[in-house]
Amino acid sequence: MSRLTGYRDHRRFSSLAVTLLTAAALTATGSSASADNEVPREAPSASVVTEAARYATSASSRSSVSQAAAFGMFAIDPQGKLYSYAPDQARILAPRELLATDYGDVRTASSADNDGDGVADDTWIWTTDGGMSSSYGYVGGGWNIYDTILSPGNLAGASGYDVLGRDRSGVLWLYFGYGDGTVTDRRRIGGGWDAYTQITGKGDLTGDNWPDIVARDSSGVLWLYQGNGDAADPFATRTKIGAGWNSYDALVAPGDIDLDGKADLIARQPNGDLYFYKGTGNAAAPFEEKRNIGYGYQMYRVLFS
Repeated sequence: MSRLTGYRDHRRFSSLAVTLLTAAALTATGSSASADNEVPREAPSASVVTEAARYATSASSRSSVSQAAAFGMFAIDPQGKLYSYAPDQARILAPRELLATDYGDVRTASSADNDGDGVADDTWIWTTDGGMSSSYGYVGGGWNIYDTILSPGNLAGASGYDVLGRDRSGVLWLYFGYGDGTVTDRRRIGGGWDAYTQITGKGDLTGDNWPDIVARDSSGVLWLYQGNGDAADPFATRTKIGAGWNSYDALVAPGDIDLDGKADLIARQPNGDLYFYKGTGNAAAPFEEKRNIGYGYQMYRVLFS
């Protein structure tokens, strides 16, 4: 496992309280995911993640081929400490750095590159009480109706990174992001997504400039859902990537973490071994053979990018 090398000064970001954006917040609709319209309690700031992801990317040697976003990987331990692992061309993950100590109630989070310049400019954060925040402020409550939440990118060419949520009946819902920390009303994509034990994705795996997602079924088969830019039906029919993926207890889509212009995937085994799947940009075979990049990662409660 990458060793802790020291702390960058993020104290000014972690001291930011998440406050309600009354005029701008557009939240989940109806009784299923509506905002509670109350000023939330002080929560971990999304800005600390955004600033770390922005710094890591802008300080890295970027590919001349593409400005694909490279967010790095973030980890939360059981005590609520938040760590960042910046992208590293040779090692894949740079040594970890401590960012904050108040992330104990964070369920998961996801970095965003709303303007498409390859550098993070926002972060979605979901807390265990069902709240959702961004670097701009509080978005709304009711998000604990979803057992899986992710932000794979800009799915239909609108203003910013979009949000997907799977409810407990297996229906997948889409929220378009405005790029300012707010989202539209939700739209139903379809049912049957409870067939999957993990769903993740961030960035373009297939070389067509639309973000894709991958989903693992209960037998361990990993499936690719290629993005197509259609707002009404944003994913093509699934194609099989391969079997044996049930050996992992966490899948993380970090964007282009090896800085070659193609989105990649990281997978963790229950014993803490971490593996890197280099993206190829080829829809028929989106990943190269796995490569071990570390150990000891079972110490983390949450991994995200």
